[in-house]
Amino acid sequence: MKFRPILIALAVMAAATAARAQVPLDPLQPPPGRAPSSPTPSQPLVKPGVPSRPERPVMAPAPPAPAAPGVSAAVPAAPGGQDAGRTVALEQQQAHPSGVSMMLTGITYRADSVIVSASITNLSDRPVSLNRAGGLVLVDDRGRSHPFVPPAGNPEVQVAPRSRAAANFVFAGPLTGDSRSVELSTNGPSGSRSDRLTSAPSFMFRVPVS
Repeated sequence: MKFRPILIALAVMAAATAARAQVPLDPLQPPPGRAPSSPTPSQPLVKPGVPSRPERPVMAPAPPAPAAPGVSAAVPAAPGGQDAGRTVALEQQQAHPSGVSMMLTGITYRADSVIVSASITNLSDRPVSLNRAGGLVLVDDRGRSHPFVPPAGNPEVQVAPRSRAAANFVFAGPLTGDSRSVELSTNGPSGSRSDRLTSAPSFMFRVPVS
């Protein structure tokens, strides 16, 4: 089976293409009757890494230069010779009653993967997850599923309380030629679309291929 080596390679690429950080939000007004909470310090949403060719050992990257306060680190460009893919700009946003909102900013179709760029804002006073029980899923309009390659340092894709995060989500690819759209959903059956107290908000986006 060639699928397992492809997922291992994509897992390394997921860390490289999603090196962004959670940024604490400015102090927010707490709901009436609730004591204000302190912003959570910045922490990586996805652990940085460097992709390597299969015949070479994986090398630990040098620590990146810190970004200015409130600014996410840039996503590294594709290594030389690697398909940069075709990127479609998006501006799809959804808000959840729990105080979490998610905005898709772009999708890149590569020869070996599909990468969804997103911005997530968590205004609640609890951490939330987007991949609870492996529920972060990408499915095309023909019903074919593309497995998510979770980052090693944050497999549930957890977003800290009262923070904003940006990330690239990598799914095994490629799409087949007859695909016309894809659907991205978070937290699968374990999530909720309406529970104000949930830590696993359910979002669902439909994105055209072209």
